[in-house]
Amino acid sequence: LYVDNVLANIKFVGNRFPNSKIFLIEEGLNASSNWANFSSLLNLPNLTIIKRHENLSRRHRGFLENYFHFFPDANREFLLLCYDRWFYIYESLVSNGIENFVSLDSDCLLLGDLSSHDFEKIGINHPPCSEDCWPNVVMCSTTNLNKFLDFMCSFYEGVQAQKDKAKYINSFFDKPRTGVCDMFLWYLFKKQNPDLFVNNLTLGPDDSIHDLGLGYEPNRRVNDPSEYHEFTKRAAPKRDPQGNLETHQIKQIFYTEDGPCFEEKDTSKLIKIKSLHFTPG
Repeated sequence: LYVDNVLANIKFVGNRFPNSKIFLIEEGLNASSNWANFSSLLNLPNLTIIKRHENLSRRHRGFLENYFHFFPDANREFLLLCYDRWFYIYESLVSNGIENFVSLDSDCLLLGDLSSHDFEKIGINHPPCSEDCWPNVVMCSTTNLNKFLDFMCSFYEGVQAQKDKAKYINSFFDKPRTGVCDMFLWYLFKKQNPDLFVNNLTLGPDDSIHDLGLGYEPNRRVNDPSEYHEFTKRAAPKRDPQGNLETHQIKQIFYTEDGPCFEEKDTSKLIKIKSLHFTPG
């Protein structure tokens, strides 16, 4: 089911933006034949598979040598895949001479044309009152991604120099951390470079917005950061980790001539959706 969903997402985005180059990163060095044959399965001329390899750059190797796993409840290999992707993305951007890009998680669907984004700024999802930035949709320049990779490597060099690594990591946050992943590093990078970022979750001047997660609230209004932005919801079936069917509330999608929209809960105003994120929720 996961592979089928990824196939559908990539095919939709590839067909919707036929003049854009689409890159898909393999999940690992031992990726299944399904991943290896994605190009032929999708028949998209603008799709390229980014194969993971062992001929890593010096910076990438240095990061892996200094990496400190601080997420007891999460799989180390999976978290490293989350970090590794940014190195592979940068490598592919440079080798293809690409200056700006949009990165999507496999459970995200791009609906809006983002070519008008100011790529001197990094667009990322930063939920209110959160010390994480969600990189399920990232709009960025190759230059700024290079800066983020330098920051990421520098951070873990600093971690390795500490006797109490957990205490050092927690010193950057208001609340103690139970785990660290690339979401946390994007947040720290944004915290140190606030003028380099824009929040995807603010309502744009054209009444459009990126989705943090169909089953996740809230978003914020652009003109009042303290005010939560709520949308109309509907009930949807969902299975819990044990496979039991339960009911969950997700944002309702309204289909219009201008494309899919959310509806403001209080005003019934339709807000155009730039991207959809099918998890969490």
